[in-house]
Amino acid sequence: MEKSSVRRRRKFVYGALYKNLFGGYHEIDPMDGDVDLLISLSKINRTVVEIKMVSPDSGIRDQNLLQEGISLGRVLGLRGNARGGKVGDLGCMHALGYRSASTKSLYVMDAEISKKVEMLSRPMRDWMEDHMRDTLKDIIRVDKELRVAYTLSCMPTGPGSRMMVSVNLANAAHVDVDDSSLSVALWLEERPGQATNWYFILPNLTYKGSSGVVVKLRHGTVISWDAREIFHCTSQTEVGEDNRVYGCMWGSANG
Repeated sequence: MEKSSVRRRRKFVYGALYKNLFGGYHEIDPMDGDVDLLISLSKINRTVVEIKMVSPDSGIRDQNLLQEGISLGRVLGLRGNARGGKVGDLGCMHALGYRSASTKSLYVMDAEISKKVEMLSRPMRDWMEDHMRDTLKDIIRVDKELRVAYTLSCMPTGPGSRMMVSVNLANAAHVDVDDSSLSVALWLEERPGQATNWYFILPNLTYKGSSGVVVKLRHGTVISWDAREIFHCTSQTEVGEDNRVYGCMWGSANG
């Protein structure tokens, strides 16, 4: 574990990216249907990883969930404000509602980004109320217990007090030590179906003797998991020409 990883709220190995998948893994394709993985963390502690697909027409009135996510990703661009360039990741991360690990100041958004965060977060909460209610309840409960301020006026109803958006991200397997709740993430692609080697990797899980579990990411994949307990990462993806892939994650965190 790199020393700075604690300050950056992760436990990880610098530069250990998955360009190629390891042998013996179990692959889940969310297009085959919803999947709930019951994970045994110990003899008494369990957690669930939920994997689902968003319908292309999901949204509220004229706010289409998938299109609002793409719109936010486009304005954020390829220069992130989180994790810097010294952690071995490829692509970038945008922290929304978090404080800088080094300066402790709140990351600032302009009016356009703030509006697009709101346009995405509202239909995401609406979708979770129907499809991932338990995860939504956990995030809301933790925020209330910690008295976490909804620092983003553009997310008055969540689905969490914190949000991260990745663009073309490849990162090392890690746990997020400072998260306070379950996490939920929505993955999106500018040109659906073009990206290859696009996976969400859970390398420490085993299913029927497998060496790890991988989820094939698609435009509209949603996954909820306990990022504090389960090592996870995104593979080194070949996005192709004029294409980007995005990961939009919500939750509660101490930072």
